[in-house]
This record gives sequence, structure tokens and C-alpha cells, in this order.
Amino acid sequence: MKKITSKAIILAAGPNGLGAVRSLYKENVPVDIIVASQLESVLNSRLPIRKTCLKNGLDNDELLALLLSQKDESKVLIPTSDWFVNFLVRNKAVLEENYRFVLPAGDLSSHFIDKKVEVELVKNFTVLPKTIIELPENPEQLSAKLSLPMIIKPRSNELNRLGCKNIVIQTISELNLFYQQFPQALSFCIAQEVIEGDDENLWVCNCVFDYESNLVNAFTFQRLQLTPPHYGVTCYAKSQSNTEVIEQVKALGKGLNYVGPAMVEFKFDVRDGKYKYIEVNPRLGLCNYFDTSCGKNNVYATYCVAIGKPFIEQPQKNNRMFLSLYEDLYSRYRDGQKPIKILSNYFSNVIKHHTFMYFAWCDPWPALVMFYRQSKQIFSSILNKVK
Repeated sequence: MKKITSKAIILAAGPNGLGAVRSLYKENVPVDIIVASQLESVLNSRLPIRKTCLKNGLDNDELLALLLSQKDESKVLIPTSDWFVNFLVRNKAVLEENYRFVLPAGDLSSHFIDKKVEVELVKNFTVLPKTIIELPENPEQLSAKLSLPMIIKPRSNELNRLGCKNIVIQTISELNLFYQQFPQALSFCIAQEVIEGDDENLWVCNCVFDYESNLVNAFTFQRLQLTPPHYGVTCYAKSQSNTEVIEQVKALGKGLNYVGPAMVEFKFDVRDGKYKYIEVNPRLGLCNYFDTSCGKNNVYATYCVAIGKPFIEQPQKNNRMFLSLYEDLYSRYRDGQKPIKILSNYFSNVIKHHTFMYFAWCDPWPALVMFYRQSKQIFSSILNKVK
């Protein structure tokens, strides 16, 4: 193995963290992991050199003390969740004495947490669906400004007064009911038009910008199924180059002076033939090992930007599939799809190269553990219904 002087520490959360470990392994980068739960699938991976689980979960002081105690060698920190990104932002001045990591400049990453602020930031650099960032006092005023169907979103997790990720409003009666149920939540929400169309109209660009906000690596894929259905995260997707999306992402990065990894989501609007911006996550995406499997290693690109090493972008491999089987099956069941349709859909892509959420030939054990956990969950659910 070629000697790499800078070890990476993955601040690992969910499949994002597992994918990041596998992506750096492909480039012979030695990796340690830090997680906040004993249930993290990456703890079952054979690839990390050292594995540490925080005793108190997502605890700022504990994690900071742990990192400051490890000064034995040069290291790169790579966060894989919003909490870990915010941790690095909060503690940047202390940590950058001993670690290298790449983040959006200043407090830009924190601005993306509040959707009202986010819309104001990006509106001049990308194409947005019609959005109301300050809800009026009554439903009649809102329906006059924004046609149905519409989606109402909390401005952030911290400002969530709805008790759910979002609410889709299809009718005037549903809009009236929303105003009756959440009169105190209006200032904590935004409303957007729903761009109607199948999940196939949803696109994602996972990418990395350097310190001059130049796009150094970009991977685009087409979503085919989400969990929960239509308004969740990717569980089935196909790699497909999309130059129109990439051009919007380039303009967005330059306009915002963005630095580091990002996951940018769009939806194609058949009414005007434009890709409309949905949101940006200022971190590595959920499907980052899918990027790597298609020749677009955004984790390694992030690592290279952090240490100042040139990164050579490779061509994207198209028509490859991403599948999170358990989540996809559950989503299709929730969506009311018939078994014959599900099997037909899988069969139509069976000969294509697949990247799975948890399974990899180089590192199979996390998938086996997740299969056991998910099977146990299904069995318990069935048993409870029988009882």
C-alpha cells in the first residue's frame, strides 16, 4: 500500500459515513471513525483502523476533547451529517491547529439550515419554484399568492412547530385546516409550489468546490424512488450525466463563494422545461459511495481539497443503479404499488451494475448486520399485528 501521510477521521453518521469510509479505502487512505451510536452500521466495517463511539451521543464537549487528545499525526476531518458539519463550524478556530478540513466560508453552512435565509441566498444564482418565505395571516391571502398544490416546510429543525418534515396541501379545505391547526407556526414556515410529476423528475448533484469556488468534481443522478414516497430520501436511482443541472450548480457555487462538498437537489418542471432548485445540503450526500462506484469519488475530492492535493476529475459512468432494498420495498408498499409492478421494475434493470446502500463485496459485514436488524423489525411488526 502506498504511504499516505494524512490519515482521515470520518465523523460518521448512517450510510453517509459507511460510504465515506469505503470511498477513501479505494484510494488507500487510512481511516479512523468516530460515531455517536453503537447502532451505526460502519462499526461493523472491516475497513477503519480505529473505531470510537462517543459515550454521550452527539455531545460537543466530549467530541472536542476526544479530537484534541489525538495529536499524534496529521489528520483530515470529514463530517457526514449536518450535526457534524455544525460541530466543525462551532469549533473551527480550536480544531484547525491540529486538523485539516474543508467547510463553506464563514457561517454559510449554517445559513442553509434556515430555509427562509437559504431562499434569499440562492435566488439570484439558480431557478427556484415559486416560494413564499413569510406566510400571510390567513389562507385566502396565501392561496392568492401561491396556487395549489403547495408544500409547507418548517424553516429548520430547530424552528419546527409542525411535528413533521413538511405538509402537502392539495385543496382549499386542507389549507384552511392547516391555518386552524398551526396559527402559531406561520412565522416558522415557508410555502412553495409543488412541481408536479413523477419521482423520475428529481435530480441530485453531489459535488465538491475548491477554495476558489471552482467545481472540481460533480456527479449527477436521477431519482427513481424516495422513502417516504415522493418527499423523502433516495432509495432507488440511476446515474445519468446532466449538464443543465451541473451548470446551475457551477453558478450557485461561484455566486455563494462556496467551498467543500455539497448535495444539491433539483426537480424538472415539465411546464417550462426547467430544472428547479429544491435545496442544498452542505456536506457529503447520502449516496456518496454511489458517486465513487460511478467514477466520481467526491469523498476523495474533499480529502484532496483539504490537504491541498490536486484532484483529477474522471468521466462519469452512466446507467448504473443505486438501491437501498429494504427502504425501497417499504416505500413502494407505502405508495400502494403492486408486487408485479415492483418486480417488473427491478427486472428491467437487473443486468445493470448496482451499488447498494449497505452491501459491498470489499466490506460485506455491515449489510449482513443490517439485514438481521431489518428482518427482526419486520418479524416484530408482523407479530404485533397478529397479536
